[in-house]
Amino acid sequence: MEILKSASKVVFILMAVATIAGMFVGRIDPKDFMILASMAFSFYFANKGETNVPFAGK
Repeated sequence: MEILKSASKVVFILMAVATIAGMFVGRIDPKDFMILASMAFSFYFANKGETNVPFAGK
């Protein structure tokens, strides 16, 4: 699986799953979920890394 070779993708997925689980359990309010999700998405898509350096790029 190609997705497991990238640390940033694994961390992004784990953060998304934890945030969704926290919302369903009641630990995170829906308004806070939107803030956390937008912050995670903006960081993930804004941070491109260096593709020519091993483990530094996406």
